[in-house]
Amino acid sequence: MTTEAEPSASSAPKAAPRIIRRKKKGGSTTTSSSSASTSGNDIPPHIQNNTQLHHIISTTLPKDYDFEILKTIWRIENSNAQHVALQFPEGLTMYASTIGDILVKFAYRFQPAAPSLQPSSEENKEPPSTRPKAIQSLSILGDVTYGACCIDDLSARALGCDLLVHYGHSCLVPLTCTVIPCLYVFVEIRVDVQHMVDCVHMTFLQEEKDRRQNTSQEGSDDGPARIIEACVMGTVQFRSAVIEAAQRLNSDADSSTSSSEGDEIKFQAIVPQAKPLSPGETLGCTAPSGLAQLDFQDALLSPRERRERKKQAAAAAATGAVDNFPAGSIDSIPRERVMLFLADGRFHLEAAMISNPTLRALRYDPYSKTLTEERYETVKMKRLRREAIMAVRKSLGISDPLKRGGGSVASSVQDGDDIANSVLQPQQQRSSSSRPPSSANRKTMGIILGTLGRQGNPAILSRLRSLLHSRGIQTIIVLLSEIFPKKLEMLSKPTSSGGSGVCAWVQVACPRLSIDWGHYFCVPVLSPFELYVAFGEVENAALWVAEEEKTDETVDDLTDQYPMDFYTKSGGPWTNYYDSNTKRKVLSYGV
Repeated sequence: MTTEAEPSASSAPKAAPRIIRRKKKGGSTTTSSSSASTSGNDIPPHIQNNTQLHHIISTTLPKDYDFEILKTIWRIENSNAQHVALQFPEGLTMYASTIGDILVKFAYRFQPAAPSLQPSSEENKEPPSTRPKAIQSLSILGDVTYGACCIDDLSARALGCDLLVHYGHSCLVPLTCTVIPCLYVFVEIRVDVQHMVDCVHMTFLQEEKDRRQNTSQEGSDDGPARIIEACVMGTVQFRSAVIEAAQRLNSDADSSTSSSEGDEIKFQAIVPQAKPLSPGETLGCTAPSGLAQLDFQDALLSPRERRERKKQAAAAAATGAVDNFPAGSIDSIPRERVMLFLADGRFHLEAAMISNPTLRALRYDPYSKTLTEERYETVKMKRLRREAIMAVRKSLGISDPLKRGGGSVASSVQDGDDIANSVLQPQQQRSSSSRPPSSANRKTMGIILGTLGRQGNPAILSRLRSLLHSRGIQTIIVLLSEIFPKKLEMLSKPTSSGGSGVCAWVQVACPRLSIDWGHYFCVPVLSPFELYVAFGEVENAALWVAEEEKTDETVDDLTDQYPMDFYTKSGGPWTNYYDSNTKRKVLSYGV
């Protein structure tokens, strides 16, 4: 690697522009490494062409699961890692020992010897290579792993590991925030995509047939009887299959699917994205939203076609001409927008249904090879969360009406403090303006920071703590790896010395804990978003459109979406990628 010395102030008062040249594929670059012909991400021949390694992988691991063994071995060798940790979700722990044995057996074992360099003089002698000969220790982390937020680099470092390989999830926690180098392996699973597409075709053809029979209508020869606008999504393991399924549905668009009775269905498919997640990827706490209001025809276009369409529209508006895009008579054809979800469970799909409550949801299970229609009780969920928020407001004595548009937490951040100076700051050092006139009746709320891997974000904790202190509410901070009703019941009880106990909790771990299980606790347990709603800091009517529980899910109940944006870039101060929350550090917000 070539380094450039900084010019002195006298010789170069103005810094020269920095030029970075990227290595071209196939270019001739002289290096002293044995893998000089490969770039940093290319797998060298002694791994790529190792027939024994390929044989063991094909005979010991399932062929439809891509554990990226070659890439992992190269990462171990490239980083000179000697103490490696592996972390698996529950469904993949059965392969942990096998993968560990393969890595120990093949890492460094077949690496070519380093070339011997003849020094030109005694002064230029370099120390011999200290490249490892084998992995000295391999640890398999046994704690439960629910998602990528549970990546446990802290435990891996405590074990003395210098590399952590996390399987089965996407890169939620940035690698710049982990304390040791980490490698995410998605474990993509190959499935029968054509069978999924055929199931979708058959389902909607049968529905169209039944509809025509019930309405005594006959098929038309002018074109398709119905257009199905499909939003295809799934978990990260099936991201390639999701994209392929959308492509196959679109490839059949020109030749509409028809039955023997002449019923025709045309499909149009897109793969929505909640950035920074991969296209189509959905988490239990993060999913694409606004799909019902999406301009579907615009979403079908490529970025280049979309730019051309905008130019044509602008030109037509400037000249006063009517802008007719090639929709034509297709607008008169009935359309139905649905979500097609590829996963073996409901948890991730539920996030998509919460974000898009008006859309019909179909889930394809690649293991049972079944297509089922799924439903979610959105109205009941919103009622339960509304009751929890109102209970917190009552306990805290908040009587001011909820604001539909209020301010947010101040974004001006003071000097960064560590946990001792910020989170555990003594009461007397806090701003006196945050204290109510009488401290005898001050309420206490508990803040739970999840310690299961990286579930809890200390930066979000700082924002919540500052928000509560600004309203004159005392806080107690509890670190928990998992949240159980019995444990919170013990922590919430009044103390023997006359303390009032904890009236409510807000947990910085997983929003679904509050949504799915919040009503089972002895006191309300809110998510960060719900706490902002309780104090009128969020312009969101998702929990207030229905003042009373209704027996049917009317359109009004489902118009406003409960946000599932915990890991999106477009979320509010309660999300992980908002402003300084990305640094995951405790900060002082002046309270």
